Amino acid sequence: MRYCCRAHIVGWLYFYDLVAKGLVRQGPGGKVEILFSDIVEILVFKERRLGSFRSYWACTIKGKRESYGLTSAHRVAWLKIEDRTKGYIPFIKKFEQLALTANPSIRFVEDEFRDSLYTKIVAALFVRVLAIASHLPRKQVTSAFGAIVRRIGPMLRAHSRARHQISAAFPELSRDDARVVLQGMWDNFGRTFAEYAHVRELMRFSVGVPQAAQVVMDGHTAELVRSVSSQRQGALIFAAHLGNWEIPAMTARACGRDVAVLYKPQPSRAIANHLFAIRSLFADRQIAAGQAAPRQILKAVREGWLVGMLVDQHYATGIEVSFLGHTCRVNPLLARLARVKECPVYGARVVRLPDQRHRFELVGPFQFTKDEAGRIAVQPAMQTVFNVIEGWIREHPEQWMWVHRIVR
Repeated sequence: MRYCCRAHIVGWLYFYDLVAKGLVRQGPGGKVEILFSDIVEILVFKERRLGSFRSYWACTIKGKRESYGLTSAHRVAWLKIEDRTKGYIPFIKKFEQLALTANPSIRFVEDEFRDSLYTKIVAALFVRVLAIASHLPRKQVTSAFGAIVRRIGPMLRAHSRARHQISAAFPELSRDDARVVLQGMWDNFGRTFAEYAHVRELMRFSVGVPQAAQVVMDGHTAELVRSVSSQRQGALIFAAHLGNWEIPAMTARACGRDVAVLYKPQPSRAIANHLFAIRSLFADRQIAAGQAAPRQILKAVREGWLVGMLVDQHYATGIEVSFLGHTCRVNPLLARLARVKECPVYGARVVRLPDQRHRFELVGPFQFTKDEAGRIAVQPAMQTVFNVIEGWIREHPEQWMWVHRIVR
């Protein structure tokens, strides 16, 4: 088997051949044989690369004298990455199998994320910029960040993916109209980032005066929030990356209920820790996505908590739903949890308003289709959820994160 990649823009393109005794690396310096017997450690991890919004699998092979790096993120140019996951995964799996069979003493370490130099630089800027932004007026700083990200976003690889997905979802849109949606998406992303520095201000809203704060709600939502507030039954709340997607979890303060949020770990430990501290202002419990998450969510629901989760992302091993005119794979966790617990399920969204306020909307509880055994049918339930999300996106396409890979 053969695999090739350029791990860094300042590095060389290397070819790796898997042979009986190990790896043979070929590059500008000639051939280097990496014997299985000389390998001390194989470190497998995900990392974030400059120029991309997604994470890539990579590994470091540590020998007795030297280390070698292989990655699925082939560096084409300074801000351009080619995803070689399809070739990388089978190659590295076969390599791991042969290496560990030939040399059982190899330390095999699997880490979810590893901080690269890029993520360390980004994390330092992230924390410093938010610290500065917290001392500036929210409206002015969010406008500034929206304008900055509108300029930077189109230079990133994620921009072309977002443009492709918008064209696939809305083929009737003209090029100019699609450009407007993309500009709105980057603007919303920049504003949402800046608002992490002003969470306390956004939390000052009440169902008693639903139109008086920075987060407003109509009469129907206010009444539904009051109803949820009066109950003590646990419930699931789904949301999407629309507007400021952190605000739905803040409604627990208005409801007077304990809330737990499901979150996806960040590729930077510093950023993850900073976001954890910020979310602690409105979330009483934070549950990391992973194998233990379903048990923790069910425990919270049994204890009468509200549990919020963002569901609008691609999930390779998930179930198929129709979404924005395409068949997509999504995580069925929400429906499976509702099926086990038979708890209420609500949907929440936030719309960013022209006056820099936010409109919060709550819908539900949903009556999902049930199977012959009288239990919630998972696929139809997730289809219902994504029908709701699609309706939200079609109303305000410029406020959804089109960089998320879900429309193929």
